[in-house]
Amino acid sequence: MRGPGLRGARTGYAPRPGRARRAWPYLSAFAVYLAISIAVWWQLLAHGFGAALPAGSADPAQEVWLLAWVPHALGAGLDPFFSHAVFAPSGVNLLDNTSMDLLGLLLAPVTVTAGPVAAFDVAVLLAPALSALGAFALCRRHVTWLPAAFAGGLCYGFGPFLTGDLRYGHLDLTWLVLPPLIFWCLDALLVRGTRRPILTGAVLGALVVAQFFVSTEMLAITALTAALSAIVMSLGWPRSVVPSLVAARRGLLIAAVIVVVALAYPFWYVVAGPRHFVGPVWHHVGEIAASLAATVEPHAELAGVAFVSGSNGSYLGPALLAVLVVGAAALWRSPVLRVALLAALAAYVASLGYELHVGHHALDVALPAAALGHVPLLDSIVPERFAAMVDLFCGLALAVIVDHLRRWDRPRARGGKVATGHTPAGPSGPPRTTSATPAAPLLVALSLAVCAFALVPLAALPRWPYALSAIRRPAAFAHPTSAGGVRGSREAAPVLAIYPATPASAADEMVWQAEDGFSFTLADGYAIVPGGGSHADVSPPLDALWLVFAAGSLHELRLPLTRSSRAAVLGDLRALGADDVVVLGGAAGSQAVRRALREVLGPPASEHGGVARWRVVGSRR
Repeated sequence: MRGPGLRGARTGYAPRPGRARRAWPYLSAFAVYLAISIAVWWQLLAHGFGAALPAGSADPAQEVWLLAWVPHALGAGLDPFFSHAVFAPSGVNLLDNTSMDLLGLLLAPVTVTAGPVAAFDVAVLLAPALSALGAFALCRRHVTWLPAAFAGGLCYGFGPFLTGDLRYGHLDLTWLVLPPLIFWCLDALLVRGTRRPILTGAVLGALVVAQFFVSTEMLAITALTAALSAIVMSLGWPRSVVPSLVAARRGLLIAAVIVVVALAYPFWYVVAGPRHFVGPVWHHVGEIAASLAATVEPHAELAGVAFVSGSNGSYLGPALLAVLVVGAAALWRSPVLRVALLAALAAYVASLGYELHVGHHALDVALPAAALGHVPLLDSIVPERFAAMVDLFCGLALAVIVDHLRRWDRPRARGGKVATGHTPAGPSGPPRTTSATPAAPLLVALSLAVCAFALVPLAALPRWPYALSAIRRPAAFAHPTSAGGVRGSREAAPVLAIYPATPASAADEMVWQAEDGFSFTLADGYAIVPGGGSHADVSPPLDALWLVFAAGSLHELRLPLTRSSRAAVLGDLRALGADDVVVLGGAAGSQAVRRALREVLGPPASEHGGVARWRVVGSRR
């Protein structure tokens, strides 16, 4: 024996069933997961696809824009990794943002036919169901009972982390179908063995590349968790390391080749491409972490977590923890359970951030994750997001425990033979049934009760139904080429400076832009761009124009403007290449900003539906 099923023998396995019989568990599980997702998003469906977005954050609007950009860029022959449609004239490096190019490509048919908001709605509907299905596939490698694997999928796809971030429509963080499949391939190559290592390695490489174009942050978290799991297994079964690596060398090599070839240019684009930034996305990223209290208290998340995710993605709850602790005590000899629990523990420690928090106060105790703050690129990882890996491995552990409980009354093996018609699958996996041996009904009922006991409390954590906000598009942006509207065409997209200029309003404008097929360009936007010292920023450089806008929103704009201020605003507009300045009606301070623009540009060229528009004469365009 070489460890936890490493290179486990496959002799004695029952003949593999037909393709249809192998597929039906996955199709059935996905149907149920999708039904749950529909129940979660019933309000979104009631509004109608394309009519509303999750409320409380500007992120959903930004992600609508990102989904629309990919098919637009490919159709227009533009760079999908960079856009001049926002933050004109400099543009934005989209790979330094949550660009989700793969999702934009997959959902392009919906975007083109029904619009980008409808594509976003489809994406958030599918995200938990597909993520749960990925975890279900991983659990199926280690359990024989479908309900056990189904429970493992629920713990991940509808667990606290994913459902918390789903509230804000964070597609890059909630399309988590790929990490379980990456672990599936690693398990096949390094643990249980595969007869087709080259094919498995090629799939692994393709999955890593695909995850890069969904979320580079979640790819890094997946890779770090895989490395921690490998360390755990190497310490527990040191004699298995070299044989496993030798047997998996071809698969790992082909995976590495695919990753290096496919990601060499995109990776360069992230670290050295145009308009890239340096350093962490947020200077306080290490504080966006879990606390010990958040593990058992539903709404005990730290302020940073509440701001970024909207809820406590690190919650596990006393019920699930009790099941895992009792299961570990009873089944610690199971290598799969040991590895799953230790991997979950390692990810949990990483999720605690740079220093330990018991409640809402730091204890000045440094934690291992603090090392990430000193590694370029990894210093942008939000520690709390390791909770996704905690949910995954807790789900796998729960599946193993429930599966063992369901067949607890079966006779044990004697002399290396299984007395009840089972053949060994190696210590890492479940026994494969070669003859029908029904489980005791009482144990089946008890197993289902344990699943409910562990998972039902998690359903109370997200504040369902999710709050929504209807999309309200000003009439002037409904038909940009119409008389009185914002002028523009696909051939000559005008640059617009729009008031108000807050992140939320800029994100709304990006939705209007995406819905209109990018017929106009924005002088600002909602994205991460290089600021002072090339460090991350979400605002254009402060100049006279944006200072006037900011002062207006704060009711601090002093009028009339001085001659030098008027000249500076006009100069900034021309430097931006702005063709039009647009002031939306009803915004705080809009009347003062309108008076200021009258001083700079004269009377507005048009007023339509409460929207005033000025044309800038002599811009660089």
